Amino acid sequence: MQQRELVKQSPIRSSYLSYSVHYGRVFAVESTLELDYLNLIRFEKTAESVESQPFSIQFELAGRPRRYTPDFLVVDHGIEYVDEVKTRNAANKPEFRLKAEKLTRFFWNRGQIFRVLTEDDIRPGHRAQNLRFLSPVLDLPSPIDEFETLLNETDKRSGSMTEFRRLLDDLTIDHSFIRRAVAHQLLQCDLTKPWSQLDFTWSPPHLQTF
Repeated sequence: MQQRELVKQSPIRSSYLSYSVHYGRVFAVESTLELDYLNLIRFEKTAESVESQPFSIQFELAGRPRRYTPDFLVVDHGIEYVDEVKTRNAANKPEFRLKAEKLTRFFWNRGQIFRVLTEDDIRPGHRAQNLRFLSPVLDLPSPIDEFETLLNETDKRSGSMTEFRRLLDDLTIDHSFIRRAVAHQLLQCDLTKPWSQLDFTWSPPHLQTF
């Protein structure tokens, strides 16, 4: 299911819903930066579980009571990460940095790791743009039959986008395979590069390292 914008009462903030078959849930997010973060999580598929706006806590900051709701709770290899997605400018404001220090200690005492992620972490190079392109096919079945044809019919194991398209033509495999194969990490590449400039490597699944 593609992400869609929802009507919300607030005239300032918009809400978005994104559904993941892999995680079996709908995520509610409040910015395109959060959507890009979620696309990365959905692409990597390393987390055991992901929740958006999972809970709220009460804490004190500068003698005043505060309420905080994390953007995401991610469990990855048994470690719980409490993630806050912020723009670089917002994350560097003194008031937020003080808040982040307090929250870091608060969650550490609960056995959790608090992280602040900005566009520097989420949008290096062209990665976010490429993941938006991949998003609609992340939950489609893996194109394993076409991939096996690629492995069995040629000894070639690397190539540029242009070279790979020619190879697919020779094998009568539709070019849409590229998008699906990258989404399922059957093709390895550096997604921080522009899509048209990607270089691919591939190997049998049991030889792949991630």
